[in-house]
Parts: sequence; structure tokens; C-alpha cells
Amino acid sequence: MSFTEVESWEIKRGHEENHHIAIRSWFDYVRTHHSELFAEWKSARYFRQVDRSGNPTGRYIMNFEFYTRVGHDAYKKRRKDWSGPYSDYKKVDPYEHFNIDSVAVDYWEALDQDMWFDFGQDNSSRLID
Repeated sequence: MSFTEVESWEIKRGHEENHHIAIRSWFDYVRTHHSELFAEWKSARYFRQVDRSGNPTGRYIMNFEFYTRVGHDAYKKRRKDWSGPYSDYKKVDPYEHFNIDSVAVDYWEALDQDMWFDFGQDNSSRLID
């Protein structure tokens, strides 16, 4: 059963452009090193929070989906002190651009996945009246 860590934050004032560059660099690094450093990760997704009208609120989230909670814990234990190969990963970590006081972390466990559905891209252009 998958396990998701949801991290949310606001960008440190004056770091907006560098933040967006750092996030792209982070994704490039993780994609390149997934098999050796992040094998427990099923996915990572990045979102900007908006209000009901689509206006940005200033908050961002990253969803880190792990195959299992055990895998999440093993990854965190292995990476805890940023040693070994994770010292290079620390160099692309975008935290320096986060307002640290705004950071929050929540954990989610997938339930009843046999009832889930995914409409996929084939239905992406359909509108329901």
C-alpha cells in the first residue's frame, strides 16, 4: 500500500526566481539518480496552491509517493545525515529558497485502491454540462 509524504511551504521573499530554477534542477537530479538513491519513491509531484478562482495563494506542495511506509522509513534513515551519495543531493535541495517557518509535513496512506479510477488523457477534453 503506497504511503505519501506531503510537504508544503511558502517561498522565501526575494527567492521566487531562484526557487523555480532550483525545483527544476531538483527534478532533473532525482530523475537521473532515481534507481540508486530514490528507488523507494513511486512518484514525486509538485503543485502550486490556488484559490477557487485559480489565483495563487503563495503556497506550494510536493507529494512524495513511496511504494510502502517501510520504504519511506528506510529511505529517510539512509538519507538522515546527508552523507555518502546524499551529500551531492543536498546541493540541489531547494530548501534554501523556502520560508522555513512555513514548512509543514503531512503523511497520507492510500486506502481502497481497488475502488480508485483514472480517466486518463482520453477524457481530458470532455466537459460535463
